[in-house]
Amino acid sequence: MAVRWWRGLLQKWFSSISSKYRVFVVVLFVASLGLSIYIHVPYPPGRPPPLDNLGLLYTDIVYGVFVPRFLDPVSTYGSLDYGKVSEYWYNMHAIENLVYGRLYSASQCPVPYRDYKFEYPPLVAATWYLSTCAAYLYTYRFIKTPSNLLEYRSVVESYVIPIHFAIQVGVLLAFSALTTVYLHKLLRLENTAMRLLLFFVLPSTVLYITYNWDVIAAALTVMSLYLFIESESSSRRALLAGVLLGLAIATKVLPMFIAVAILYNLLQKTYKAQEARGRAWLYSAGLLISSAIPYGIIVALCQKGFNDFLNHHLTWYCENCLYLPLVQDIYSHVHRILFFSLATAAILSILAIEVSSRGKLYTVAFLALSAAIIFNYVFSPQMMIMLTPIALLALPQSALMHYAIADVANALIMLMFFKDFDLRAFISKYINIRVEHSPWTLDSPVQWAAFIRNLMLLIIFLSVLHSELKSIGRGASTPVGEAEPLENAKNS
Repeated sequence: MAVRWWRGLLQKWFSSISSKYRVFVVVLFVASLGLSIYIHVPYPPGRPPPLDNLGLLYTDIVYGVFVPRFLDPVSTYGSLDYGKVSEYWYNMHAIENLVYGRLYSASQCPVPYRDYKFEYPPLVAATWYLSTCAAYLYTYRFIKTPSNLLEYRSVVESYVIPIHFAIQVGVLLAFSALTTVYLHKLLRLENTAMRLLLFFVLPSTVLYITYNWDVIAAALTVMSLYLFIESESSSRRALLAGVLLGLAIATKVLPMFIAVAILYNLLQKTYKAQEARGRAWLYSAGLLISSAIPYGIIVALCQKGFNDFLNHHLTWYCENCLYLPLVQDIYSHVHRILFFSLATAAILSILAIEVSSRGKLYTVAFLALSAAIIFNYVFSPQMMIMLTPIALLALPQSALMHYAIADVANALIMLMFFKDFDLRAFISKYINIRVEHSPWTLDSPVQWAAFIRNLMLLIIFLSVLHSELKSIGRGASTPVGEAEPLENAKNS
């Protein structure tokens, strides 16, 4: 059934676009995603990083999450490092079964939150469990079962990691395709379909789309916006739109800001028009069910794991954040205070904008997600993957040029991260700068790139917000990125 749905979706989409444009889209999709996979693929074991830059090879999928939990607990000397085990693992029996080759069924596979710490939301945890469990079971059953701890490292590096990465990439490719299809559907409504090509050529897309799971949230958010527009003529689609945005929140928390803005607008409309109530309730129900159930399951079954998940995010340092030039201690609680204060002020301002047209919907979604990202004390570079599709829908041409500059600066963050010492050594010939590896501090070229990105995005955010609030003051109805009213969307 799933294969039939995919075939039907792609056939219908391909038949709706011109042959010349279709070639451009396919070529750029394959080139962009193919290059992303090539630079990140962790095979063969010990593969030298592309261009001798670990920032190109690095992914959270392998080096950020898998290696610390599943590889590092076994030392290169073939012994179990209980210090590293205790850093991540709750269930000693689970890790011992794994490293000693005593894994015979899916029921024995280690479970995120229950058996070990996991810092990502529930839907990411589901794909993670699938890929790690399948990789270990397939390797141990059909390729090789380690007979000792030293052999365990070799087996994991040679087989388990590549299989795990391949499964994760398959999931990310599927959601990249969904992002492409539904972003094109929305752009075509505004006669700006050529903007889709920009998504594939932006350097952050190439570098980060198979780096983390943000494209899953991006796809679910874009699909939700499309169905929200369609829900003017179908209440069932309002329910589905809410479900999809709820799933985006269960993948990455930040789309919650979009949910707040849309829900507020729907509730406002219920007071003005009786017929809007059904749509509002269905959307709200779908949103609540699909976002609350995944988190609720974790709370009910893995209380300690959920507490550590929350603690991880609430105590994280200022990662490439906007406030570093003001408060240079990256662990200062002031960063978190500034985020909650400014993000609250921003979302309250955004709520003043009425979602009366498709253009207004895109603008509100962009402003809400931008507020969640720009003002955050954690602005990981892969978050741009969530923001870019909404930016392509919402921003005027002039702002897109500034956005592209921000995207380039964002890509430079990881490109320079592991080269920080070398860059400092070169720059020290011309200016006084400490020569050390410290990409988190303000004197690092990495943070210079982050500052440029943050500044450009802040300028775009303030410009769009100012334009919208000014139009409210004038009583104007023309949004940034003009589009016709939502109620006429179906006829378009």
